Amino acid sequence: MNLRRLSYGIGLAFALAIGIAAGAQYRELQHARAQLNVLQPSEIDIGFSQSMSFHHRQAIAIAQLLLDGRPTGLAPLAQSIASSQMLELGEMQGWLRLWNQTLLPPTQEMTWMLLGNEPLDEQLNQYLIACGQSAAGMPGIASSEELMQLRRLDGRARDALFLRLMLNHHQGGIPMAQFAASQAKLAVVRKIAAQMTLDQSQEIHQIQTLLAAISASTRD
Repeated sequence: MNLRRLSYGIGLAFALAIGIAAGAQYRELQHARAQLNVLQPSEIDIGFSQSMSFHHRQAIAIAQLLLDGRPTGLAPLAQSIASSQMLELGEMQGWLRLWNQTLLPPTQEMTWMLLGNEPLDEQLNQYLIACGQSAAGMPGIASSEELMQLRRLDGRARDALFLRLMLNHHQGGIPMAQFAASQAKLAVVRKIAAQMTLDQSQEIHQIQTLLAAISASTRD
């Protein structure tokens, strides 16, 4: 009789242990699924990473054109832009690989900016209209002719063109960075978009100051 009770007790304890372990595994699985869902990008995360990757590639190319060894007083600015945007480009490209997405936008349409939690304001509506009217799919992208001109020019004229191209480029990228900073799903995407907005706004102010100085020196 005692053996029966002992066997029953052992069996019950074993069943309870299995039940507890199964419950713990289920909770761990649910937690893992929840964590995985947190890391899943939205269409805004993907669209921003693809579109801004395209945008960054040209900024890097423009900066590198100025860093070809010819004399320029803008080398520190160009190097700073190239270095920071290379780092951001690498980060975005890493996300896109992780998400099994193409590294550049599959189309020129910026429809991912229509997927936010609230309707676009007038400024962003105008930005999307400008995107649709741009040959490159977004404003501020330099044409092939402008890039060739940057290669041909020298001295102050080259510096001035570089600044104008980079000013247009930054002004064309900030609206989508601002949108992603508030509407992207993943915190890491919102963070880098907010940093881009801050950095490029500061660079715009610097560029405008440099352009004003070049303009003033030209008049003297």
